[in-house]
Amino acid sequence: MFSTNFDTAVQQVTANQRHRKEISLSSKGMDDEQCRQLCAALAENDTLTVLDLQSNRLTKDAARYLADVLRDNTALTELNLENNRFEDAGATVMSGLLDDNHTLRAVHLEMNQVGPKLLEMINSKCLLNTQPLTLKKVMPQLCGNDPEFTTLDLSEAKGGNLSCQMLVDVLKHNTALTALNLANMGVQDKGAEVFAGLLKKSSTLVQLDLSNNGIGLHGVRDLADALKVNTSLKAFALRKNKIGDDASRLFVESLKVNDSIVELDLADNAVSQAAVELLGKALELNAQPLQLKKALQRTQGNDPTLDCIDFSCIEGMQKSASLLCAALKANSTVRALNLSNNHIKDKGALDIAAVLRVNRMITELQLPNNNITLTGGKALAQAITDNQVITDLNLANNDVGDEGASMFINSLGTNHSLTALNLELNNVSDALMKSLDDSLFINLQPLALKQLLPRIEADDEKIDTLDFSKFDGERYHNDNSMIVLCKSLMCNTRVTSVNIADNNVGDTGLAHLAEVLKENRSISELIIADNSVNDRGMMSLCDTLRYNRTLTKLDVRGNNIGELGAGKLLDVLKVNNALLSVNLKFNKIPQGLQNELQIACAINTQPVSLKQMTPKLHSNDPSLTELDVSHFDGQKYYDDTAVIILCHEMKGNEAVTSMNLSNNTFEVEGAKAIAEFLMQNESVTDLAVANNTVGDLGCQYLSAALRKNKTLVRLNLDNNNIGDRGVEALIEALQMNDTLVSLNIERNDVAQSLLRELDRSIALNSQPLPLKRMLPKIYASVDSLTLVDMCGGAEGKLYGDVACRLLAIALRDNSTVNELNLCQNEVTSIGVGYLADMLEENNTLEVLHLDDNRFDDKGVKALVSSLAINNTVWRVSVEGNQLSEGAMEELQYAIMMNNQSVLLKRDMEALTSNDPKCTELDYSEWDGKRAFNDTAVRILCTTLLTHTHVTSVNLANNVITDEGAAYLADVLRINPYITRLNLTNNEIGEDGGRCLKSALRSNHTLAHLELEGNALPEEMLEDLETAITINAQPVAALKDRPFGRPQPDTCNDPREFKTNQYYAELEDGILADAMQDRHIMGGKFAQSG
Repeated sequence: MFSTNFDTAVQQVTANQRHRKEISLSSKGMDDEQCRQLCAALAENDTLTVLDLQSNRLTKDAARYLADVLRDNTALTELNLENNRFEDAGATVMSGLLDDNHTLRAVHLEMNQVGPKLLEMINSKCLLNTQPLTLKKVMPQLCGNDPEFTTLDLSEAKGGNLSCQMLVDVLKHNTALTALNLANMGVQDKGAEVFAGLLKKSSTLVQLDLSNNGIGLHGVRDLADALKVNTSLKAFALRKNKIGDDASRLFVESLKVNDSIVELDLADNAVSQAAVELLGKALELNAQPLQLKKALQRTQGNDPTLDCIDFSCIEGMQKSASLLCAALKANSTVRALNLSNNHIKDKGALDIAAVLRVNRMITELQLPNNNITLTGGKALAQAITDNQVITDLNLANNDVGDEGASMFINSLGTNHSLTALNLELNNVSDALMKSLDDSLFINLQPLALKQLLPRIEADDEKIDTLDFSKFDGERYHNDNSMIVLCKSLMCNTRVTSVNIADNNVGDTGLAHLAEVLKENRSISELIIADNSVNDRGMMSLCDTLRYNRTLTKLDVRGNNIGELGAGKLLDVLKVNNALLSVNLKFNKIPQGLQNELQIACAINTQPVSLKQMTPKLHSNDPSLTELDVSHFDGQKYYDDTAVIILCHEMKGNEAVTSMNLSNNTFEVEGAKAIAEFLMQNESVTDLAVANNTVGDLGCQYLSAALRKNKTLVRLNLDNNNIGDRGVEALIEALQMNDTLVSLNIERNDVAQSLLRELDRSIALNSQPLPLKRMLPKIYASVDSLTLVDMCGGAEGKLYGDVACRLLAIALRDNSTVNELNLCQNEVTSIGVGYLADMLEENNTLEVLHLDDNRFDDKGVKALVSSLAINNTVWRVSVEGNQLSEGAMEELQYAIMMNNQSVLLKRDMEALTSNDPKCTELDYSEWDGKRAFNDTAVRILCTTLLTHTHVTSVNLANNVITDEGAAYLADVLRINPYITRLNLTNNEIGEDGGRCLKSALRSNHTLAHLELEGNALPEEMLEDLETAITINAQPVAALKDRPFGRPQPDTCNDPREFKTNQYYAELEDGILADAMQDRHIMGGKFAQSG
C-alpha cells in the first residue's frame, strides 16, 4: 500500500489517477478537519479502492464526513479506521452508511472504544455487501420473516458471490419463504452440502432450483440424503450440473422414503435414458396417495408382512390401479386385494386380468361397484380359466350381464379353486345364477372328485375303483361332496369299489351312500374308515344292507360308531349273507360285540371243518378230544381269520386235549390268537402248527403264552419262518415254563448256538424241577453254593444222562461248587462221559459221588482220562456200579495221584517210561495244593527203583518223616545212578537217619546228601557226612563192578543188605497200599487221610 503525507495524498485523490488504487495515511496525526479536506477530494474520485486512516485523531465528526462522501461512492471497498476516537457515536454513523453503500466490504473500527455488538453489526453489513445486491435488498424481509415474502429468485442477481452458509443461516429462522431459485450462483458441491443441511431442517421450503451450479456426485449425495428426511420440498431443479447415472440412482433411493417430491428436474445432465425412466417411475409413484405409494413399495419389494391391500373408495384410483397391477405381476406375498368402489372401469379390470394370468398368490379379489362391463368381465373370466389359486371373486354391482356370467361358468370347468363368485346386481338371469351356484358348489369339493364326475356319469368302463382316501392338499371329502358323488353314482354300473377313508364324511354323507346302495348292483366294497360317522349314519346303512346282496366288504374303522349302530349291524348280518368283511376297529364299540361282528362276517368265508366243529366246540362235546385241521378241505386253508374264529369258539372248551393246525396259511395274527387261547386253557397238552408262517413275532406271542400255560407238553413249530429272535423268546419262556418237554423247531432259520441252548432248555424241562432251579445258581457261581446234592433217593426223583449233560455244561465255568452228589440215580457211562469232559475244564470240584448208578468200565475210563488233566478232584465214590477190578484199580491209581503233589503227577510219565531226559527231580517248592509227604515219597520210590537216568533228587522243604526216609533208603540200596539227594528242612528223625546210614553201606554212588533242618542227632549227621565223603572219593575197585541190584549180604545184620526178592515185594507192596488208600474207598464218603 502506498504511504505518503497528507498534502500529497489529497493531491493524488483529487487527481483521480487510474493507477492509484490504495492510499495509506496511517499514523499521520490527522484530525477531523484534515479528514473533511480528504473527503472533499474523494467526492470526485472513482478509482481508489482501499483507504487506510488508522492510528490518527479522528472522531465522530470525521465519521460524518466519510459517511456523506461514501454514500454515493462505488469504488472504495475497504476502509481502515482502527485506533482512532470514533467511539459508539462514530461507529453508528458508519453503520448507517453501510445501509446505503453496497460496495464497501470491509470497515475496520477496532480500538475505537466501540461496543462488540455494534462492531458485529458493521461486520455483518460489510459481509452482506459481498453478496449479490438482490439478496442484500431483501435481507431485511428474510430476517424479519415477512409473511408476504415467500419467493426469492437470485438466478440473475449481480454484485457479488453468494455465501451459501450466510443465506442458510438466515433461512434457518425463516418460516415464510417457500420458493428459492439459486440457479447460476456457483453453489458447487460445498454449497450443496450447506443447502442439504437446510433441507434436513426446513419444513416450509416447497421449491428449490440449483440449476447450473457445478454440482457433482458428492453434492448430490448430500442432497439425496437430505431428501430422505425432508417432508416439504415438492419441486427440485438441478438442470445443467455434473450429474450422471450414479447420482441419479441416489435420488431414486431417496424417493423410496421421501413422499413429498413430485418434480425433480435433471435435464441437461449426463443421465442415461434408462436412469431417467427409473427416476420417472419413482416420481410417478410419489405422485400417488401416500397410502398407495407405501403399498406399492412393499408390493414391489415382496414384503412378507404384506398379504392384504385394501384401497376401497379412493379417488383417481384408475391410474393408480395400473401402477398397482404392474407391481402385483411379480409379487409373491399379497393374497387379498380390495379395490371396491373405485370406478376403475374396464381399463382397470383389464389390468387386473393381466395380473391374474401370471400371479399365483392372490386368492381374494374384491371389485364391486367399479363400472365394469362385459369387456372387463370377459377379461376376468378368461384370466381365471387357468388360475388355480383365486378362491374368492366379488364383482357385485357391475354390469357383466348374461354373456359375462356364461363365460365365468365356462371358466369354472377348468378352474378348480374359485369357490365364491358374486355376480349380484350385474343384470344376470336367475337360471344362469343357479347354474353358476352349481358350478361353484362342485368347485367346493375335492379336485379328484370334480375331475372324475364326467366319467362317472358317463359310466366309463375304465372307472371301476374310486379312491378318494388321499388328501389333495386343499379339501377333505365331507357330506357335501358325498351328495355330489352319489348323484353321479345313481346310474353308474361300472364302479365296484368306493374308498373315502381319511376324510370328514358324517351321517348325512353315509345316508346318501346308503340310498345309492339300495339300487346299485355293482359296488362290492365300501371303505369309509377314519371319518365322522355316528350311530345314526350306521343305522341308515344297516337299513339298506338288509336287502343289498352286492356289498361284500365294509370298512368303517376309526369313526364314532357305538354299541347301538354295531348292534343293528349284527342283527342285519343274521339275514345278510353277502357281507364277508366288516372292520369296526377304533370305534366306541365294546370289544366283545366287535368280535361277534367279525365272527359273523368271517364265518361264511372259513373252511368247512370250522363250520362243522363249531357246534361241538360250543357244547363242549366230550367226543371231540383231538382237533385235527391239518388236511386241506379242497376249498380254503386256515388263515389268520379262521384261526382267530377257532380260538374264539374254543374258549371254555375243556374236552379238546390235542390241536393240530399244521399245513395251513396262518401267520402272526393266528399265532397271537392261539397264544391268547393258551393263556386261558388248561386242557390242551399237544399243539402242532407246523408248516405255517408265524415268524418271529408269532413265535414271541406263543412264547409269552408258555410263560403262563401249565398244561402244554408238546409243541410243533416245524417250518414256520422262525429266526433267532423267535427262538430267543422261546428260551426265555422256558425259564418259567416247567411242563413243555417236546419242542420241534426244525426247518427254521436259527443259529446253531441258539438251537443248542433251546435243546438244553427243553432237556432241562424233562428233568426234575430241583435241577432246573439249581442250574441258574451254578451258572452264576453263587458264593453260598458249594454242594450240589442231586441224590435220587431223597425225594424219589431219578437223574440220568441228560441231567449229567446239563450239570456238566453249568459246572464247566463254575467257581464255587466243590462237591457233587449224584448217588442213587440212573446215570450211565454216557452221563459219566459228560461229567468227565467237564472235569477237564473245571478246577473247583473236589469231591464226586456216583454210587448206585448204572455206568460200567467205559464211564470209569472217561473219568480216568479226565483225571489225568484235572488236578483238583481228590475223592470219587463209585460203589454199586457194574465195574471190573481193573477199572477200579485204574480209577484208584488216578485218584491216588490226584492226592499227591501236582509236580509229582506231572513227572510220572517221564519216570515210569525211564525217559533219558529226566535226570533231575526238584520237589523243593510247594505247588500250593498238596505237600510232598511220605506217600508221595513211596510213589516216587517205586519209579526210581528202575529208573536209570535220574541223578539228582531235591526233596527239601517238605513234610517227609522217618517212613519216607526208609523208602528212600531202600531205593539207594538198589539204584546206583542217584548221586545227589537233598532232604533239607523235613521231619526226619533218628530212625530215618539210621535207615539212610545203613543204605550208604551198600550204596557207593551218592556223593551229596543234605539233611539240614531235620531232627537228627549230631553224631548221626557226622556219620552220614563221613559216609558221603567216602562215596565222593574215586573207588578204583568199583570200576569193573556191574551196576544192578546188590547181591544178598553175608552179614549177620539184616539191615545191611536186602535180597532181590525183597525189592520185588517192595514194588508190589506199594501198589497194594495204594489200593487200600482211604481216599478211594468204594462207596462211602471217605475222610481225608
